[in-house]
Amino acid sequence: MNDHSKQKSVNSRGSSIVGFGGVLAAAAALKKTTFGGGLERESLQVPASPSTPRYTEHHIPRDGVFHHVEDHGSGKPVLLLHGWPDSSYLWRNQIPFLVANGFRAIAPDQRGFGRSDRPEGVAAYSLQNAVADLVGILDALGIDAADIVAHDWGASVAWRTATAHSNRVRRLVVLSVPHPLAPYTLRQREMAWYQLFFQFEGIAEAWLQHDNWALFREMLRSNGDIDRYISDLSRPEALKASLNWYRANLAPRLPESPPKLPPVEAPTLGVWSSNDHYLDGERMKMSGQFVKARWRYEQIDDASHWIPLDAPDRLNQLLIEWLG
Repeated sequence: MNDHSKQKSVNSRGSSIVGFGGVLAAAAALKKTTFGGGLERESLQVPASPSTPRYTEHHIPRDGVFHHVEDHGSGKPVLLLHGWPDSSYLWRNQIPFLVANGFRAIAPDQRGFGRSDRPEGVAAYSLQNAVADLVGILDALGIDAADIVAHDWGASVAWRTATAHSNRVRRLVVLSVPHPLAPYTLRQREMAWYQLFFQFEGIAEAWLQHDNWALFREMLRSNGDIDRYISDLSRPEALKASLNWYRANLAPRLPESPPKLPPVEAPTLGVWSSNDHYLDGERMKMSGQFVKARWRYEQIDDASHWIPLDAPDRLNQLLIEWLG
């Protein structure tokens, strides 16, 4: 199930524009562009002015799934990838800052989240599909290579993209989630209990929503955009789609050899926060051994898992230092 037919409403899309003022929707014009190979996207365009940077909303299809993509400013492209249970709204403190510093900030809603489609079936949410989505977005926008800043599941997608499509990634910033080959620690296994709970289709959905989302609220520990998450995940099939990311990629399986991945060739900044209750920072520290290019690790103290929300100024400073 998806909301593509609803997403074509200019009004609904205009209401989601953040960061540059409510005048954007009134200035917008809908445009359809056709790309090579029959690819089409719909774009809601807002021309630039001295006080309002260029803004475009795209609906970019790949393999029958439409992705909602916010496209702010101009200059050096940087792709911003969110995780669970977020959307592109996670980056509201980074987008205006990046645009003001000469970047083109591109923030998609990943499949199953936000205003993007929610395809049926667990297999649709494999990391292989998510990586192909990212490459498809770059192709549709005519971008050969971009910097990538990514959090949570977005970081998993970014790591995989950097290994499978090294020519498409200039510089990489990964928040919270380590390289996929970083050795597991006992602490990480203890922290990841929720990943096993999410495997129980129907049961996990019921418990997360029970009693006004009591368990969901407890799990998030008053961090993140809880009310917005609940509103988004309350839409038909939205919670199931979001949990399918875990079912497609973290389902229990028999012991096996780790995948053989080439080293990351892009200069990479790994960032972890001391109040992250879901991911062990030791694994992020170990990720440097899988990066062939320059590697840097940064720890942000007193921030929860949601670094872009809890420490926006510190993160923005790191982004300019690393991407500038």
